[in-house]
Amino acid sequence: MDPIQKIIKLSDIEAHAKINGLEVSGSFHKNFKQTIILLSPAYNFWPIFKKSDEYHQKIIDPIDTWSKRVISNIAIKVSAEPKFPFGKNFGAPFFEWAKLSGEAWDSPIGMLIHSKMGLMVSYRGALIFDQKIKLRKRYPEKPCIKCIKKPCINACPIDALTPEGYDIQSCYDFLDTNRGENCMTNSCKVRTSCPISVAVKYNSEHSLLHMNAFKGIK
Repeated sequence: MDPIQKIIKLSDIEAHAKINGLEVSGSFHKNFKQTIILLSPAYNFWPIFKKSDEYHQKIIDPIDTWSKRVISNIAIKVSAEPKFPFGKNFGAPFFEWAKLSGEAWDSPIGMLIHSKMGLMVSYRGALIFDQKIKLRKRYPEKPCIKCIKKPCINACPIDALTPEGYDIQSCYDFLDTNRGENCMTNSCKVRTSCPISVAVKYNSEHSLLHMNAFKGIK
């Protein structure tokens, strides 16, 4: 390690994330030389985001634009390289990173499930460090193992999630109907059916913004 390189602590990263409405949602060491830190919306994300220029200017993809600005600024402060799960050439394997963190797994319906956020997990970006940061103990067990009822399997009102894969067009079509309005304003029924997801509750405006982005509505 370069002797003049600043030693970064996980607590430093968490502090920068918290004041910006984010939290560390996963972390792991890569090749014994790098540390990858994943960032997700925290409990205070929405009120902080609503005060931002991105929200008030009504720009295209406001949360993505906000995430890029905020996480890039955090990266400068902690001497890291920022990566994002969006954009034309993002290229970063966030699904793989999430599972390597030991805090996210494939769920019975194919979506990622997180140890604390359930199926409502969302990654806004990552920080790449060229040093080995001391990390906390990982969650040892996939939560689905102890979930007896597995409500996510039958939660979709149109069975868009099948053993053959995700019928995304049927999902789009349903969301355009009156029956689909509840999913637009109260989030996807499959995601919210997860017992762990109860801890992550979007208000109707927050949910609608995400669902419109999912549908490609600008």
